[in-house]
Amino acid sequence: MSQGTKKLVFMLISLLAAIVLWLYVVTIVSPESTITVSAIPISIDGTMVLEERGLIVTAQDVAMLNMNLSASRVNLTKLNAESIRVNADASRIRAPGKFALTCSVTFPDTVRSSEVDILRKSVDSVTITVERLDRKTVPIELDWTGKVREGYLLEAESAVLEPDSVTVYGPESDVSRIAKAVVNYDVSDLVDTTVEILPVVFLDENGETVELSEHTVVSPPEVSMTIPVVRSKKITLAVDLKEGGGVTAENAEVTLDVETIRVKGAAQVIDALDDTLVLGTIDLASVTNGEELSFDLVLPVGVTNVGGEEEIKAKVRLFGVTTDEISVSDIRLINEPAGYHTELSTRTVRVKVRGSTEEIREIKANPANGIYIQVDLADYSQIGAFTVPGQVVNESHPAVSAAETVEIGVEISAAAPVPEG
Repeated sequence: MSQGTKKLVFMLISLLAAIVLWLYVVTIVSPESTITVSAIPISIDGTMVLEERGLIVTAQDVAMLNMNLSASRVNLTKLNAESIRVNADASRIRAPGKFALTCSVTFPDTVRSSEVDILRKSVDSVTITVERLDRKTVPIELDWTGKVREGYLLEAESAVLEPDSVTVYGPESDVSRIAKAVVNYDVSDLVDTTVEILPVVFLDENGETVELSEHTVVSPPEVSMTIPVVRSKKITLAVDLKEGGGVTAENAEVTLDVETIRVKGAAQVIDALDDTLVLGTIDLASVTNGEELSFDLVLPVGVTNVGGEEEIKAKVRLFGVTTDEISVSDIRLINEPAGYHTELSTRTVRVKVRGSTEEIREIKANPANGIYIQVDLADYSQIGAFTVPGQVVNESHPAVSAAETVEIGVEISAAAPVPEG
């Protein structure tokens, strides 16, 4: 081996010896050093025991702990916020309230606690708040806003929520504030039945939103909503008027107790409907002033009246029309039986008439008013006193209605013998 080589080997051995010596001094001769470990989480033990007692930890005043530690450099390399555990035991608590718990420090298994000195801790205890647990099942209501598109109907009463209730489990301070559970939905511009998954919102007794803490469990937090939207239309109701009995459409006013209805159904059926539905016909010849008539509300198959009415009442008011009685003495017999003597026992009869006030006044003022009674005796061929229907004939006043028949007394007797030549 040359002299130069020997010198290089000697230098390497010296360097290695120096390193070994330095390590010995650092780890054995002078082992102690210090570090600060920050933001070590403080965990609360015994929470499951508390829950079995109907209690829950809802707050703690300190969440993290800082420590100054002294130990050998080897051990200090093993200590950090993840390897050190700080805990406080709450398992002995049996009632709600605030409690100060001592913080315990546990080092990892590879480091003996006797080999570490805790020089300083930021806190020695943690104060926790313990509340009673409560459970409540709340029905869910649909709270919708907005308006569906014109010509459509939102059937909110037929909306389905699945499920229709929600269970809340958590601190009494959360659960006790809940007065109502709702799902909110904006129906603006809807034109068809809609299915949505919606979150449940909780309200207090004042209608304000209740914000639940992280300790409260909601089951389920969302619900399925089905809200029906169908085609709809507004329809005007009306009646036809049949003139007669001295009454024209100008003399009559009809008031319906329901003037319009809203109907719903399939789009093709609703779109085919007229804007006006005629309920029926009123014969003005047979109604009196103030009379009330009823009409069944009949709709096409597949069409439903939203209001639910099945019968509509119509009240008739007549004006400019008079109903009165006149005396008629012009009684004419026809088809008198041959071989018998006939004689009227009724000389005058009262006949009910109706028409314009002016024309009725003229008829009453003129005895020769053109109204007479015609009595047909074709079916009478025996002796006796009879009450025969008389037909009222009104030839001169077509705008005036007169009663169709009246009762006329007629006596039939044997004809007087014809004197001999």
